[in-house]
Amino acid sequence: MIAVAVAYSTLPSYAELKSSPNGQMIRVRAADGTILVSMGPSYGQWLDYGQLPQTMKTAMVAVEDRRFRQHPGVDPLGIARSFYVRATKGRFTQGGSTITQQLARNVFLTNDRTWTRKLREMILALALERKFSKDQILELYLNRVYFGGGAYGVDAASRKFFGHAANTLSLGEAAIIAGLVKAPSNYSPTADAKAAVGRAKVVLQVMAANGAITADEAATASPARVKLAPEPR
Repeated sequence: MIAVAVAYSTLPSYAELKSSPNGQMIRVRAADGTILVSMGPSYGQWLDYGQLPQTMKTAMVAVEDRRFRQHPGVDPLGIARSFYVRATKGRFTQGGSTITQQLARNVFLTNDRTWTRKLREMILALALERKFSKDQILELYLNRVYFGGGAYGVDAASRKFFGHAANTLSLGEAAIIAGLVKAPSNYSPTADAKAAVGRAKVVLQVMAANGAITADEAATASPARVKLAPEPR
């Protein structure tokens, strides 16, 4: 617990975490100020917790961390599963990480799959849960997590893949975005639409199994009919 207390004392404030981007975007403008091309990571509008669509929040919790509201930052069952895989396969997978652990890794750490990084990740997650509320943690996560294609945060992902702001995401669109976190390059709808739809269907099935949506809602969401934004020239 001493390590958690030390980590707690060094954590940035909530305002600092909201204002610090994951990288820099370069925009090339014409003489009249219009944007010709954007390079590097993209960031959309920061959405406060109340502005985030309920479908997006529900989908992400269902597929990434269904016990998010119950655990203190780390999930004992997830930890046991993660260390079992590490012992049997010789490497960590991300399946045992809670949303809070993923936030800690994305903001403060690297993706190195080592025992040391995993331990630091858990300590930071416990500290984050003591400093911020569950709603704040989920808001930070959804606005900062990487969704592929250079898009950080749900608003950037929504604008890139669907051509509109995230506050109007449909259930099918939210399922596609939630499915990206596991492997953004593999499930990107612009790179492999079939894989993205297949993953989104898994997200919907998990949501229905957890009681987050009904079976009828899952059936009618139809990710295959989601219209993707055209790729920029």
